[in-house]
Amino acid sequence: MSDIENIIEKTKATDNYSPEAWEERGLNISEPEVVKLLNETTIEFLDKLKTVANSEDDIEQRFSEVNELVDDLPWDDFDTEEREFLADVLVPPIESLGLDPWDMF
Repeated sequence: MSDIENIIEKTKATDNYSPEAWEERGLNISEPEVVKLLNETTIEFLDKLKTVANSEDDIEQRFSEVNELVDDLPWDDFDTEEREFLADVLVPPIESLGLDPWDMF
């Protein structure tokens, strides 16, 4: 397994939105259905990101594909803190592809 795949799989296996993770951010945990949606959104995004990572596409194509994945996230379903939390969780896997996620968020 490549380093990129390891980062993606590690992120998928982590309880990214645990009560402790909210507390570390100085936030009250969101409603259970929102946390569930954050988890589902993260896993779905990471699965798609893995497909991009395993493609033969050049860096410009990858950027375009990942940027589209980011745009397609259900941003409107989350408040500002939840959107920031989601973005922070997705940054390391996107960076592992050699892309600058802050050009996408």
